[in-house]
Amino acid sequence: MSQFSDLDMLYDYEKDAAAAATGYMTLATRAHHANLRDIYLRLANEATNAHSKVSKLISQSGGIA
Repeated sequence: MSQFSDLDMLYDYEKDAAAAATGYMTLATRAHHANLRDIYLRLANEATNAHSKVSKLISQSGGIA
């Protein structure tokens, strides 16, 4: 069984948050309905906020964000 450090988990979460923000933004550009586009834009914004927070945690933990 592998043992992952907290920093490993933060790096993984950072990657996932960046991918989510990218995906939601892409979906927002493809949405034809304004309400759906707004939902995707809000999701992209939330994923971006999560990425920012985890990047700060990585830096505080001695990693490179």
